[in-house]
Amino acid sequence: MTATSLRGVTVLVTRPQGLGEDLVQAIESRGGEAILMPSINIQPVQPDTSELAELSTVPAGGLVVFTSRNAVAWGARYLPQPRPRIAAIGPSTAKALAELGLQPDVRPAGFTSEDLLAQPELENLAGVRVFIIRGEGGREALAAGLKERGARVRFLDVYRRAQATLDPDRRQIILDRWAGGEIHVFTATSGDVFHNLCGMLGREGEALIRRTPLVTVSERVLQIATEWGHDADRILADGPDDHSLAEAIARWHAALATDRTGAKE
Repeated sequence: MTATSLRGVTVLVTRPQGLGEDLVQAIESRGGEAILMPSINIQPVQPDTSELAELSTVPAGGLVVFTSRNAVAWGARYLPQPRPRIAAIGPSTAKALAELGLQPDVRPAGFTSEDLLAQPELENLAGVRVFIIRGEGGREALAAGLKERGARVRFLDVYRRAQATLDPDRRQIILDRWAGGEIHVFTATSGDVFHNLCGMLGREGEALIRRTPLVTVSERVLQIATEWGHDADRILADGPDDHSLAEAIARWHAALATDRTGAKE
């Protein structure tokens, strides 16, 4: 078995609707099985008209920050022309922009708001107008960091996250397979994903979640799971991209196999 093999492993993939297919492919390409069960439904929202009017006047020297692939999908259409500088949080967001012919002017190698704030282009923003295009209820850390550097920051909320619906028959199939030991690990890439998963599967599912290894991309999710009462391995991937998640599961699987071999010896 290679370090990247997932043969014999079944993963419950809970990425938001429309964002889990690439992770499924990454798992299956390593010989594993993936069950796709999105726990978040992404819904577009109509942005505030006053914010749209304000965005339309941002000059070329301003900055528009896209926080996610969904922000690009639902917010790129509102960029003024000629467009201001644009920034992307994370490689997947930058890729989504590039697919629309929009090459980010500021593109950190990392995945977080803190990585973006570390870019030298953003050291001095005195008087610069900045728009953050995001989902409703997004983190405030980026805005706070930009304001500390003198930026005039506004938000444009272009989508919301809602708990996904699950067909009762499919729910029962997943619960039966899980109870039968056929689901070995599950993903939760945000606190909302974790809480929604619990809500979708109910009390019967909570017992299964509690005893099943979790893979995530966030220390915050690890803390949420611990406080909730999760009582199995918690695996932190190197990044939020699909390759990093699949590799984290594969490393955990390889280590588990090694431990079992050692115990037999």
